[in-house]
Amino acid sequence: MPPYAPPPLLEPSLRALQDYMHRFYPDRAHSDPIPIDFWSVADDELFLEILSYMPLHISEEAQARFAEWPLAFQLAFPVFWLEDDYEFNGWTALTNAGEDLLQRAVDAYERIGMHSEAQALAKALVSVCQAPADEEAAKRAYKSVPNPYADDEAKFSELLRFFRGNPQLWQETHQP
Repeated sequence: MPPYAPPPLLEPSLRALQDYMHRFYPDRAHSDPIPIDFWSVADDELFLEILSYMPLHISEEAQARFAEWPLAFQLAFPVFWLEDDYEFNGWTALTNAGEDLLQRAVDAYERIGMHSEAQALAKALVSVCQAPADEEAAKRAYKSVPNPYADDEAKFSELLRFFRGNPQLWQETHQP
């Protein structure tokens, strides 16, 4: 199989992500480099860690052309953007995301098949539209939906299953 050639739009972002990960794993940079096609990494924990940092490295130029990205990036970006922000800012992540990113996350979770997570975020989105700075209202709205994916272990297990089970989506361009 020929080596992976990233889409030109995302290549600088993927290289920045690769460099960033090598700062965390300097030994790997020489002995077992993290590939630019990071989804080919065999270690599931490392794969999820890379995914969690991926949104931080996508350039504004690339973000402006979101519809041109391969489908897996379109799905992973809003999901892991929210997860990263939630890790540091708690429920404020819902209001930080704003309407557009929350809608993308709802759409991503629907496409992934995590319908209850999509429904919970859709409720939070309604709240954010009504009161953009009220994180408590967004939290209550999210929690109003029965959702097994509110548990991080269940959520990340399902995300891992989806992204590992659909590696072709990292290279497949499709508009959701």
